[in-house]
Amino acid sequence: MSEKQPNEPISFSRFADWCRHIDSLSEGAKHTVEVLLEKAGTDDAEAAEQILSSMTTLNLSSNRITDISFLGSLTNLTTLYLGDNQITDISFLGSLTNLTTLYLDNNQITDISFLGSLTNLTTLDLDSNQITDISFLGSLTNLTTLNLGDNQITDISFLRSLTNLTTLDLGDNKISDISFLGSLTNLTTLDLDSNRITDISLLGSLTNLTALNLENNQITDISALRSLTNQTTLNLDNNEITVLCVLGELAQKRLTLSTTPIDAQKATAAIKVAYAAIGLEEPEVIICSSLRDVCPQIFNRLKPDHSQKCSDEYSNRLGKNLDLKWIPAVGEFASSDLWEYELDHMVIEPEADSTLSSVMYKLVDSYVRSKQTIWNVFSNNLFGFNCPETPTTLFKEIYLTELYISSGVNISQKAQEILRCQKLLFEHCGFIFPFEKICAVCDRPRHLRFDSENRLHAEAEPAIEFADGWNFYYYHGVRLPEQYGQVHPNLWKAEWLLSEDNAEVRRVLIEAIGYDRICQELAAEQIDTWQEYALLKIDNADVEPIYLLKMTCPSTEFIHALRVPPNVTSAREAIRWVNGGIDPEEFSVQT
Repeated sequence: MSEKQPNEPISFSRFADWCRHIDSLSEGAKHTVEVLLEKAGTDDAEAAEQILSSMTTLNLSSNRITDISFLGSLTNLTTLYLGDNQITDISFLGSLTNLTTLYLDNNQITDISFLGSLTNLTTLDLDSNQITDISFLGSLTNLTTLNLGDNQITDISFLRSLTNLTTLDLGDNKISDISFLGSLTNLTTLDLDSNRITDISLLGSLTNLTALNLENNQITDISALRSLTNQTTLNLDNNEITVLCVLGELAQKRLTLSTTPIDAQKATAAIKVAYAAIGLEEPEVIICSSLRDVCPQIFNRLKPDHSQKCSDEYSNRLGKNLDLKWIPAVGEFASSDLWEYELDHMVIEPEADSTLSSVMYKLVDSYVRSKQTIWNVFSNNLFGFNCPETPTTLFKEIYLTELYISSGVNISQKAQEILRCQKLLFEHCGFIFPFEKICAVCDRPRHLRFDSENRLHAEAEPAIEFADGWNFYYYHGVRLPEQYGQVHPNLWKAEWLLSEDNAEVRRVLIEAIGYDRICQELAAEQIDTWQEYALLKIDNADVEPIYLLKMTCPSTEFIHALRVPPNVTSAREAIRWVNGGIDPEEFSVQT
């Protein structure tokens, strides 16, 4: 018999033999034997072998195991947990053909070829290893759950045969082509986050999906997901998805209607049709001249005999708010997560409804604070005033529904009826405040004015103006106090900066007035000069003193001024800061 070579690994066919020769084993093998003896609950080698050999479930997770060479003899195992160890070699698992559940997550495995013989597996977890080649998994056709997350996989074509899969995790890999997943129609949960995916068109065939994670990819088009109506959980964060930019006839109609006065009779009729469609009795419809009119109109109706207080008895006349009234109809033909995502990422410009909604929130808060009895009686209903149905939300829902229909999605008769109601509301109403028994409809603004970037903007006139005189002034998207908004920006005064507390408004004033006029009107103090440059300081014009570098143009004699940091102490230092660290002495030509 030849002698055993020094580096040749020791191997025994029985666990009892491993135990008897424990002193001659490697440190890794010795540690695993000790863990198994502890699992068996005995130090007796023969007894331990008998106990372990009869086991069908063995949990060796989180034991710092490196060597599993003697597990190959435990052929009765059906469930084996080896997660959170330091395993690299799993070749000895190939003989455990009765395994149905195997966890090998959080190890250091690269070669999984030996798993190809484990055809009874239904659950396999290989998360957080160093796997690149998964071709050997194609034979495991009984798998229903497979976790391959956090590896280095690029090719998943071998998974196309695993048609029994219901749960598949491929997150944190290097996958770009997922077309091979189109055959896995039994999938209900699919995780593809943090890969290199651009095309998801093949996912449209996976109609049983309820949970889909596509976070951190390079996806631009998500239209294929509209057919996945069973989806309840969807993650599309951190992609490059093309937003829906609304154009065409419907978009033009929205702009036309945005400042068209409503017809009270037609608005009332549209509200009653909508209430009937959702199974409610006709409400009392209140037409309001502007958002400012909504709270007083409703609460004055609820005061008995026009007294100063609302009573609990009369709070029943308002009923519940109906802010979620259209969601059930949407759920019939679309995944709610995808629907909300597309609504939220739809670009509608120009629009003032989001601004008016914010104003309404502050109005309600102010009104309630001034009339504490309203809060006491109607506290459960006040949410409805902060979440009205706006023309923009109606428009988005109409547009998206029609987009789904044009994509081939079939909608029920009920959903078609809801769509018809939404179109009537969009045509004939402004802001809608729907409660169970009372519904307030607000007239539309008479004027909405925007700048070239679709921000609310007007000069010396309101940017938003209602027929009852309620109005707001804006300058390039920043709301202005009335005393500024009524004056043309060319006539704004630098002295206003000294008393203006709002930083955003102060920024707008500085931008519009310009540093040249500010210097002249506020008598800036000259701190230092260098050739035709001067460093100026203006106190009390902002949260900290304003430091300006002033220059007189040699050719035009126009005065220009640029703001510099307050820690600059000389004109030359200011010039150097303006020119990215280049000293003015280095200029060949000064401008």
